[in-house]
Amino acid sequence: MVLFLFVSCGEKESKDNTSLKNKVVVKISADPDYLDPHKYVAAATGEIIFNIFEGLVKPDSDGSIKPALAESYTVSEDFLTYTFKIKKGIKFQNGVELTPELVKASYDRFLLKDFPTNLSTTEFKKLIKSVVVDGDNVVFTLNNVTGEGIAAFLDGIIYEDGDKIYGTGPYALEEYVPGERVTLKKFADYWNKDNVGNVEEAEFRVIKDDQSGVMSFQMGDVDIIHRMGAEYVSMVENSGNILEGEQNMVQLLALNNSVAPLDNLKVRQAINYAINKKEIIDGASLGKGAITGGAVSPSVKSIYNKETESLYNTDLEKSKELLKEAGYSNGLKLVLRAPANYRVHVDAAQIIKEQLAKVGIDVEIEEIEWGTWLSDVYKNRNYQMTVIGFEGKPSPYATVDRYRTKDPRNMVNFSNEEYDQIIAKIPTEIDQEKQAQLYRDAQKVLTENVGAVFLQAPNYIVAINKNIDGFKIYPLYVLDLSSLVIKK
Repeated sequence: MVLFLFVSCGEKESKDNTSLKNKVVVKISADPDYLDPHKYVAAATGEIIFNIFEGLVKPDSDGSIKPALAESYTVSEDFLTYTFKIKKGIKFQNGVELTPELVKASYDRFLLKDFPTNLSTTEFKKLIKSVVVDGDNVVFTLNNVTGEGIAAFLDGIIYEDGDKIYGTGPYALEEYVPGERVTLKKFADYWNKDNVGNVEEAEFRVIKDDQSGVMSFQMGDVDIIHRMGAEYVSMVENSGNILEGEQNMVQLLALNNSVAPLDNLKVRQAINYAINKKEIIDGASLGKGAITGGAVSPSVKSIYNKETESLYNTDLEKSKELLKEAGYSNGLKLVLRAPANYRVHVDAAQIIKEQLAKVGIDVEIEEIEWGTWLSDVYKNRNYQMTVIGFEGKPSPYATVDRYRTKDPRNMVNFSNEEYDQIIAKIPTEIDQEKQAQLYRDAQKVLTENVGAVFLQAPNYIVAINKNIDGFKIYPLYVLDLSSLVIKK
């Protein structure tokens, strides 16, 4: 999900005239939902949490997964037992030393407490049979093979003390003022501090208006615009450097497959034929994006199914014919609920409205606040259509599994037996090329049956002050403060 993050560097003066050196101000468009690795849903929240909490393993900027709190790990031949050797000398941000027992306690919280907000957590619970401490090791036994593999163990390890939780990451939560800011401070006893830059404090400031953020960048009050909208490039390129690259994220027109008239495949197909993706990329992303045919971003080249791009080429006459066959020769009306804080999705919704009008589909756009979208649209599935972006995961299995019939994250209510059968084969297929083909097959079935209309993979765009080095673009939703270096 698209989020603008803004960073300010250099020496600042606080209200009490106390000098604050190497402070970073990060502009965020909405409050985090939960600053808890076991509860949060929003990908944008995950960008903050990445700096506070760490799992047994951790993603790297090249997309690989490496040991973090685990010194090493082994996986049994049947992929049902994962053994992690826990590092010594690591401290939580309250000074308590990490032990295998505390890793187990964190997972006990993860498994035993009810966190209905985090649907992926709910799903992973079903797989874990037991968590046992064996000397320096923590051993996980699963009921069934997880398609995510080692990526299933990325969830942050926490120490719970009353109503407070602590992580082991390079930055600790200092303050959270809802509607205003989240403040992090560098953790002096971080176990990997030799590999951390010189940012001492980071303030994630809630500023909903993107224009204000751009103006702040121009004035030098903001130094990084993270995941910036393409429409702002010309406004800020003279004030700093622009970084641009592929982004492992897919923007989609989500269709609720379980509500009329979208429960009719011919209606969904008609919508797909009426969509012109190039117009959406040119209009909403100013050409800075790639057409995608399925749920997987084209940036994931090893498994992306390019064939899906040509399954529904724009054909207005075919669209009208399908609507007639579905019993809507006189057209129909639909409501599209768009998250108001994400301009790229609102702009795409406006273009989609115009495109669907050409085949007799009258679209009413309802812009809603982010919190309402999360609770009403994502969780409760109270919608007909919406435009949103789903970020790529460290394991592509998590990207395609969310459309399986019984997956709790399946907000489009897609249900297809062939698709479910393909997904079920992926975790146990050891041959990498055969597994890649299963991923490609799944994408084709999902697109053919229009679980959603997959629109584009927007480019990753960052505006950055020339005095900041070390910014890393990850192939997933991560903002790594630890890599930033403010030049003196």
